[in-house]
Amino acid sequence: MDEPGALTPRTERHVRGRKCWPKCWVVTFFMLYIGALVMTSLRWCDKGLCVRSWWCVTRMYLCTFVAALSWVWYLWRSTTREGEVPLGLLVSIWFTTGTLSVACCSVCNWAMVQLWAWMNPYCYITYPADNWPWGYTSGNCMMINVVQWILTAGIIEESFKFVALLRLRPSPGKVVQGASCCWCCRLPFLPRAWLMRLADSPIAVALCGVAAGGGLATTENFMYIFNQDSIQKAFGQGDLEAAYGRIAASFAHMVWTGYAACGLAKWQFLAPGDPARPRSRVSYLLAPIVLHGLYNWCSTLQRCEAYEETYQGKLYKSDGCYLPPNWQMVFKAGHTVVMLSSFYLWHNEFSEIAGDEDEGQEPMAFEASSLPVHSA
Repeated sequence: MDEPGALTPRTERHVRGRKCWPKCWVVTFFMLYIGALVMTSLRWCDKGLCVRSWWCVTRMYLCTFVAALSWVWYLWRSTTREGEVPLGLLVSIWFTTGTLSVACCSVCNWAMVQLWAWMNPYCYITYPADNWPWGYTSGNCMMINVVQWILTAGIIEESFKFVALLRLRPSPGKVVQGASCCWCCRLPFLPRAWLMRLADSPIAVALCGVAAGGGLATTENFMYIFNQDSIQKAFGQGDLEAAYGRIAASFAHMVWTGYAACGLAKWQFLAPGDPARPRSRVSYLLAPIVLHGLYNWCSTLQRCEAYEETYQGKLYKSDGCYLPPNWQMVFKAGHTVVMLSSFYLWHNEFSEIAGDEDEGQEPMAFEASSLPVHSA
């Protein structure tokens, strides 16, 4: 960095998102697809790689990322002018949440599940079954379950996705300032400010939020769609419910983080005295945390796990549902309400930032005086 507030060409290319990163994204997913075909041939399908198994694994693979990729691409193309938001910036944030954020979430979620199971092995976050298999889940266990989901998936996953957005800086001067204050930005053989990204417009921050949700959702989809149980159902019974169900979850992750990112964009770009400016950069994070917990709660209590037992020579069977049919319908409706509410909140904020003319809303007035001053 040659002067205060200025970036060297190398650092500027890095913080804006290198053009090679989208190509790396394509290569990565192509290699993963080849790996999925190899695993299908060697282990997953008893008949090896044939037309039926190829079509099955291809559909499973597409469900991991097609929703997230399509939505990010559509928003990027429809809300930005050419060169306004580099695609490499979005891919960089996608990779961050799809790798580091997922790794942190996996460790923390596992630890929390163990804690809940230790506290009550008959009623915990993934197993709300205090009366299972012969009775339905009690009201007390249901209330415990919703709190556990909010404290676990809600707080942990939404927080780690949001942390990836804290790398964003609204101006080159803020990048310089951050690089000067952070020792980790001065590692040898790496560009200065390698940890940071330059998102110099509100729409750039808002799109990065959607990309962050898509990145974590994609990696999470891989773990759910290609676990042993889902693979057996897909190749053995042709049941792709686990794969198709992850499409809705991908959209949910994107709108939750996208909503939080809209709050971050307002905090970064609106003048301090503006009544529309949030009090802090995390002001919009609470709603996604609660909605995420409610989404998982409604999904969990709809489940049925068939059970059978032989006692004194007689076979006893149970559908193993956590709730009776009427309550299952209530939670299915609740699941839909949570999803629609999440989309509504995000759409209102994103449209305001993007200046969505189709909705008849005026573009958000970001004052020039609110832009951070370039400083070393």
